[in-house]
Amino acid sequence: MIARRDTLAQALTDIEAGGLGAVSTVIVSRGWWDSVSAREQDRYRERAERAGVQLHADDAMSAHFVEVRGGDSEPSLSTEHPT
Repeated sequence: MIARRDTLAQALTDIEAGGLGAVSTVIVSRGWWDSVSAREQDRYRERAERAGVQLHADDAMSAHFVEVRGGDSEPSLSTEHPT
């Protein structure tokens, strides 16, 4: 399963509410991630950890959406790295 959400906050809220099913990873744009303060990054990491999902940033991904991945999807792309 691969889905998109407009923001990381929206993706995490949907995951926390159980609205996305079995999610394993949320991928954001590296450029966007690097523009977020260290404090906000920590809060996002904590939410992802509590929700039981990995948080990755992708060097080649657009900042216009986040990708939510679950199930038996393909392995991570070479441009995708844990945050």
